[in-house]
Amino acid sequence: MRILAIGDRSFVIALAGAGAEPVRCDSREAFDDALRDASLRRDVEIVLVPEPMAEVSSAAVEAFRRRSHASLLALPVRPSTRHPSLAEMRHRVEQATGARLI
Repeated sequence: MRILAIGDRSFVIALAGAGAEPVRCDSREAFDDALRDASLRRDVEIVLVPEPMAEVSSAAVEAFRRRSHASLLALPVRPSTRHPSLAEMRHRVEQATGARLI
């Protein structure tokens, strides 16, 4: 199973240490392009992105979800009351992998 981490330097480095393939993006345009490219890859099962970038590029996130079979998870990077729920993340990981991993 291939996992991509798409985001800024600190985000992708942290997740590369956990086994994700890093895709560094330092601008909104680069992030949107990386999501489009990732949506075309059939070897990718999970895509991890920082929540702030996903919010700014919500149209690119929705386009990714329409085109790709992979699960896209927007991970919080700052304290907030609007974090995605564990139940939502569990559902998306199960959908991508067919197994309960979290």
